[in-house]
Amino acid sequence: MSGERTGRHEYADEIGLYFEHYGLPRIPGRILGWLLVCEPPHQSAEELAEQLDISRGSVSMAMKMLAANKAVVRQAVPGSRRTHWRLRPGFWLDEAAEKAKQAREWIKQTERGLDLLADSPPESRQRLEEAKEMYTFLAEQYERIESLWHEQRKQ
Repeated sequence: MSGERTGRHEYADEIGLYFEHYGLPRIPGRILGWLLVCEPPHQSAEELAEQLDISRGSVSMAMKMLAANKAVVRQAVPGSRRTHWRLRPGFWLDEAAEKAKQAREWIKQTERGLDLLADSPPESRQRLEEAKEMYTFLAEQYERIESLWHEQRKQ
C-alpha cells in the first residue's frame, strides 16, 4: 500500500471485522467501510486494491457481491477508462425496505406451517404463532421506519 495507514484505513478494517462478526466476508466489509470515508467518494478497483492492500481479484469478487446486494454502483469518471465504484444513493433506506420484505416472506412461511398444523393442539402451533406475531410486528415497524425517514428527510 502506498502511503501510511490512516484512521480511514483503520475504520475500513473495523467495518470489515463487523461484517465478519455477522458471518459475512471481511473484504466486502472493508471496501464498504472505505467507500464510506474515502475521498473522492468513488474509487477504481485499482485504487481500492492499493488503499486496502488487497488483490485485484479480491476487489473484483467483493464488488460483484456488493453490486448484487445493490450497495454499490459504477460511476463514470470523465477522462478515465477505469471502472469506478461508489455507494449507491438510497442504499440504507433500501436495507429497511428489504428487511420489511423478508419479514413479510417469513410471515407467509409461518402461515404455511400453521396451515400444516391446523388440526394439531394449540401447544404444537405456539412456536409458529409466536414467530408469525414477531415478524408481523417487525414488518410493520420496518415499514413505519421507512415512512418516518421520508418525513424526516423532507424537513
